[in-house]
Amino acid sequence: MLINALCNYYDMLAQDSENDKIVPEYLSQKDVSYMIMISEDGKITDILGFPDKDERTKKNGKATICLPRRSEKSAVDLNIVEHRGKYIFGLDFKDGRLTTKFDKANDSRKNGVFREGNLEFFKDLDSPIDKAFYKFLENWKPENETENPILIKLGKDICKDLFCFALDGHPEIMLHEDAQVIEKYKQFYMRDMQEKLVGQGNVSMDAITGEIKPIADLHDKIKGLLGGQPSGCLLVAADKPAFESYNKAKSLSANVSVDSMKKYTSALNMLLSDSHHKIVVGDTTIVFFAISQKDENESEIVKFFFSSKLDSDEIESELEGILNAVRKGKVPDYSALDIDVNDSFYVVGLTPNASRISQRFIYRNKFGAILDNVILHQKDMAVKYNGKDISVGMITHELISPKSTKEKVSSSIVSELFKAILNGTNYPTTLLETVIRRVKADSDDPENNRYFIKLNDTRAGIIKACLNRRARLSNKEEEIKMGLDETNTNQAYVCGRLFAVLEKIQQEASDNKLNKTIKDSYFATAMSKPSTVFPKLFSLAQNHLAKLEYSVHFNKMLGEIVGLLDDEFPSTLSLEDQGRFVIGYYHQNGELYKKKENAQTK
Repeated sequence: MLINALCNYYDMLAQDSENDKIVPEYLSQKDVSYMIMISEDGKITDILGFPDKDERTKKNGKATICLPRRSEKSAVDLNIVEHRGKYIFGLDFKDGRLTTKFDKANDSRKNGVFREGNLEFFKDLDSPIDKAFYKFLENWKPENETENPILIKLGKDICKDLFCFALDGHPEIMLHEDAQVIEKYKQFYMRDMQEKLVGQGNVSMDAITGEIKPIADLHDKIKGLLGGQPSGCLLVAADKPAFESYNKAKSLSANVSVDSMKKYTSALNMLLSDSHHKIVVGDTTIVFFAISQKDENESEIVKFFFSSKLDSDEIESELEGILNAVRKGKVPDYSALDIDVNDSFYVVGLTPNASRISQRFIYRNKFGAILDNVILHQKDMAVKYNGKDISVGMITHELISPKSTKEKVSSSIVSELFKAILNGTNYPTTLLETVIRRVKADSDDPENNRYFIKLNDTRAGIIKACLNRRARLSNKEEEIKMGLDETNTNQAYVCGRLFAVLEKIQQEASDNKLNKTIKDSYFATAMSKPSTVFPKLFSLAQNHLAKLEYSVHFNKMLGEIVGLLDDEFPSTLSLEDQGRFVIGYYHQNGELYKKKENAQTK
């Protein structure tokens, strides 16, 4: 499904004549640093940093341009309109000097291969830049250029950076953009590719289109995956006999034509290079796109709900307004958004596995259905009516010990989390288990301005969402409300409320100067086995109340909460009840401090 979707995405973009994201298969993109200026008689007159052309120049001084498709061979090989310095100049830079002597024997052959192959290609082309380049190839002798001041000023860049050619006095006339060069290379590349494949007998039915076409034996590599090899990874590959079928080696058993292969690899590489179409969670790269001309806008909206990041303040304001309305029980209104709810939208999770790519999940639905489920997820996670949305990254961050610098959330949890969000189904049990374990194990750190580690808005939101979604999908009433629920008689929830009041009493008795409270010593036990802890906490509370001038207020509060218990404290609490305990504490604690803040402002 993924390859077919990417081919459709490629075709959709290709229909837009003004779209410059689609790179024809006979071209490839490279980041170029310098422009070699050549005169009509083929001499290098200057070498300039690449100009800011069509806003393509990057912050590192490089510009991404399209050149005739590059060879991916590691050995010495011919490229038309070469971009690498060792091929173009035939020189190395050592000890501050240019030399024709290379450390590797193959490097000394590169300039000869470059000049011979390009002379043959350009001999019939007659545009001004083509003729100037041909003369450059005819006249260039590396041994005569070791003292060339223009090359010397490049220093080590002559070997490590990339170059393009332009006509002296006319930097807008570039060799790689010349119409004659592009057209001839297109015919050369397509003819060579067709002859090579037909000659190998790799002609069969394309699994994507159903047409009889040459089948790709090797697929282009995918770059941009976190943790993937710098040279790229393969989405389709069979490198062992066990993966082969009917003696079809490499990727031939996949029956994907060369045309379809070029489409899907180009589309996926483009999406992975675009921050608007991807986020990274743990070791999983999430890619999303719409088969629609509204793709950019719809992908931006989904990214906002996944990552809390958006370039447009106007759209962000609209989305925040929708979220706030939904939290208050209103039906979401998408009329102000430039979207089509019927567009097909895809969300894909990918992780690298050695040199290959593992597809963790793929989800397809109408954009409106996805948006509904994503907003429902945000509603379930919300613990404040006007709070910010909780990104997936914020959720996974809370599943890792704050003391760890290397621990990562497993890709399986990430996959299950996304499936729950996109389908509107139950969150994985491991999500609730993990966040409750972290609440038990972690401590607040006021000395390093990390006070709310043990329990914060995100952790409370995760627990609330897991509990409420389970209840809703079991046709039960959603029991956890947005704020304090004094009518909730669930024994675990009541115990959590009670613990918050006991902690507050301890803090008030010490003028709020304690760095360590009963939460640090007894919280984990209280949420698991209340009956073993609360009698002792009540005994401590009596000593603290004796120090307070307004003990009557707290005694009344304790009496009201204890009155909701069934005569005794629960002996043990299940995983879900431990979550209810945490939420009860969170709600009551927030109410106690809210009342204090209100009193101070009066």
